[in-house]
Amino acid sequence: MIEFDRNNIPGIAPGIELLAELHPYVRQCGNRRRPAWQFESRRLLDYLLVYIADGRGRFIIDGTDYDAEPGDLFWIPPNTVHTMEGYPPSMLCPFIHFDIQYRPQFSHWEFSIPSGMTDLTGLLPLMHPPLHSQLFNQLPGRIRSYTNQRVGGKIQEVCEEAVRAQPFAQLHMSGLVTEILAEILRGQTGLGEQHDQHLPALEQAADYIREKLSHPDFRVEKAADLCRLSVSHFRKLFALHYGCPPRAYLRTARIRSAKELMLTSTMNFSEIARRAGYSTVHNFSRAFREEEGISPTKYRTSGIAPIKVDSRRVSYSR
Repeated sequence: MIEFDRNNIPGIAPGIELLAELHPYVRQCGNRRRPAWQFESRRLLDYLLVYIADGRGRFIIDGTDYDAEPGDLFWIPPNTVHTMEGYPPSMLCPFIHFDIQYRPQFSHWEFSIPSGMTDLTGLLPLMHPPLHSQLFNQLPGRIRSYTNQRVGGKIQEVCEEAVRAQPFAQLHMSGLVTEILAEILRGQTGLGEQHDQHLPALEQAADYIREKLSHPDFRVEKAADLCRLSVSHFRKLFALHYGCPPRAYLRTARIRSAKELMLTSTMNFSEIARRAGYSTVHNFSRAFREEEGISPTKYRTSGIAPIKVDSRRVSYSR
């Protein structure tokens, strides 16, 4: 007779219990550059996650004052008093408002809590309920970890999916938020000593790649030199940290830049191709189709927005 041992079940690993709680629902998102801006003290009904991609500002979360700098991630739980400010000249801060637990009877509300609103008495039935797991309850207001760049990239992916607005967009965004939450928790566990030693240089190399995405003559050797590593060792460590080789990272960055320009500007495809580092529209269209499975034209005009998104500038098709 086979005996069932609960302590020896395949697949049981740290964090696995969260699968019973994670049913993310994205309510609002945005990824546009903001001029100087400010939100006075307010409370929210849902979670807010803000990544500082560029610019500086000040966040006060639950009484703690933070200087906001590029690479910072801010975690604001429901019913938490907070103020936010972006300094001149501008700030690029992709964000998402979301529920960790989707509740069909309560999650489908569509409005923004305005600056200065802290009394949510009449809206309490819509408040996200407390979580059983302490992993998210213990997160600080400002998060600084080695996974922040990856989290920022995933938030941008959520925004891209929202403005693209293809069928099953909400399902895809739910999966992306699950990835975001996993990356945040992974960042809290730290890194091995060898990996941690090279992390600042790897992030500098990633910054260099993104800065050079509009240059068709990008060379991996230059990025490796920044890290003072051999090309082969650099490729190995870069893939370990970012999940793909440097050239694949560059390709993804170029396509992401092109998608953002297609949905947030009225530039023609020739200008978009040039800014994304492609020598011709033909090369851009081919690379885009290989990456996204559809043509740039179809990507730009398709969809009907399923959630509130503040970055789309191009009309949807009907």
